[in-house]
Amino acid sequence: MMLQSVGRAWRWLALASCALATFGFDAACAQESYPSRQLTIVVGFPPGGGVDVVARLVADKLAPMLGKPVVVENRPGASGSLALRQVAASRADGHTILMNSNSTLVNQAVNANAGHDIEKELTAVLKAAVQSIILAGAPSLEAASLGDVIKLAKMKELDYGSPGTGSVPHLALEYLFSQAGVKLKHIPFPGAAQALTAAVAGHIQLAAVTTPPAVTLVQGGKIKGIMVTSERRSPALPNVATAVESGFKDFVIESWAGFFVPSATPKPVIDTLTGAMLKVLAMPDVKEKLVTLGFEPRATTSAEFNREVSAELKQWKDVAEKANIKF
Repeated sequence: MMLQSVGRAWRWLALASCALATFGFDAACAQESYPSRQLTIVVGFPPGGGVDVVARLVADKLAPMLGKPVVVENRPGASGSLALRQVAASRADGHTILMNSNSTLVNQAVNANAGHDIEKELTAVLKAAVQSIILAGAPSLEAASLGDVIKLAKMKELDYGSPGTGSVPHLALEYLFSQAGVKLKHIPFPGAAQALTAAVAGHIQLAAVTTPPAVTLVQGGKIKGIMVTSERRSPALPNVATAVESGFKDFVIESWAGFFVPSATPKPVIDTLTGAMLKVLAMPDVKEKLVTLGFEPRATTSAEFNREVSAELKQWKDVAEKANIKF
């Protein structure tokens, strides 16, 4: 009789605990039952870009591992800031996840009206992979190297497109051009795919984007690979020189693809999510796919990634100040 009473008491406590979750007191339930429903990965850029590709690759593997559906929702705009705000305002239970790039840090570093504070509003879960920036030229462009582009820019007006004002490719190229002593007209696009499409069609002369979405276009001869910002040449594009090889000493800039959750998300939930994602990124077929697409797999834990985010935010502020870049 006493055992039945104890059992009823425990059931009542469990129900009461989960009832509190509806009013925001959901930490215990989230930890015990996570995940309890579909997970949504919100991507700050349009379909087809590098960040989107990584999100979908991870989502496909994560779903069977966690036993719940994982969907990808694209929310492009403001260099990833719209997606950031959406996730930051969501319930902090690990079921809504942000997949973004360091364009969000750039935007915060150079834009006083960015409208977000990534260090306060979000917690980093895991950095999945890094990618270089590529400067690609339209087929008709009279330049085949970075040196050619700089010479041409000193003779006539040139333009270049990027995945948006305040994106990593935008700031990286503004910094590089400032070092070269030239000024090119910047044309922002909603994402990398749109900028590349415009370059292929000859509507713009150059496109600065993350490398992965440009790989097949360069390989197929539809656009010219001018330069990449990685320390070494990309294995996927071995004929495209680095900025360092092109005469810009120590000019190495990477764009990462990383996962975040709202800052109030319970640590056990973050640990579960990080552990599952690390297993996904350790899969040989996932690693091979990332390399083929132009990424460098480089998974880091939540604690490591949070430290990197804080340090990189300061670095981008320094870059913007040196290049006198303000939006």
